[in-house]
Amino acid sequence: MPTRRWVVACGSLLGVAGLAGCTGRESSGSTTDTGGTADGDATSNINDDAALEATLELDGEKRVLFTDADIASVGAVSTGGRTGPSVPLELSEAGTNSVTETADAVDLETNNEQAMIAITLDGEQVKRLGINAALAEAMANGEWDGRFVLTFADETAAESFHDRLVDESTA
Repeated sequence: MPTRRWVVACGSLLGVAGLAGCTGRESSGSTTDTGGTADGDATSNINDDAALEATLELDGEKRVLFTDADIASVGAVSTGGRTGPSVPLELSEAGTNSVTETADAVDLETNNEQAMIAITLDGEQVKRLGINAALAEAMANGEWDGRFVLTFADETAAESFHDRLVDESTA
């Protein structure tokens, strides 16, 4: 019998494929809960001037999920066959707790179909996307590990996003 984590991980991967095929919501990137920064090229030197904010939009209300201050590490840009250019991010424990507490507070597990996550960088919306049921359940139950991947339409956009988040002077 598969473990709950395995089911959540597989469901999240399926959600990535579903998000990649969505139309009408595509902008310059998307997010998933898989990937992480285990590739060894991750840096924790986050640019203090990068104003990144992820908000949860539900029932006309916006709640901050995390900001650039909650990012523990940013991975190198990579290009996958199915997802395209991407940048893995990992949140700090405080950032992960912020997401899971917010998800629990709004009962995201049952309201995920109406919820949207908006990610902005320097005041410009990078992505607005839905949340699949498995990811919503993991977030609401505190089982989400704080890792996700932003995918982009092209490598230039991914590099630009990465370079804005990473403080190269201390990397």
